Amino acid sequence: MLIEKNKYSIGDIINLKLVSGDEIVGELREHDNAGYSLKKPCVVITSADGIGLVQAMFGLDPEKENLFYKDNHVITICRTHEPMRDHYIKVTTAE
Repeated sequence: MLIEKNKYSIGDIINLKLVSGDEIVGELREHDNAGYSLKKPCVVITSADGIGLVQAMFGLDPEKENLFYKDNHVITICRTHEPMRDHYIKVTTAE
């Protein structure tokens, strides 16, 4: 999937739907024909309190490394809607 030019910008919070069924939310750091690099990626989960976010890889140091998602593993992509974006920023920002 090739991102339309200028549709998403570096720094945007976006969601990726993967072929595995997982939905990932993260800050877009790079994108090209090979895929998408996300800073502090989280898997969207359901919980008793509604929508939750869990770090995509527990072994990842999110302050030092981004995760790369190959284009052929992504079904669709969207800009994160405001309530989820705000929750993502709250969860991933150190206080």
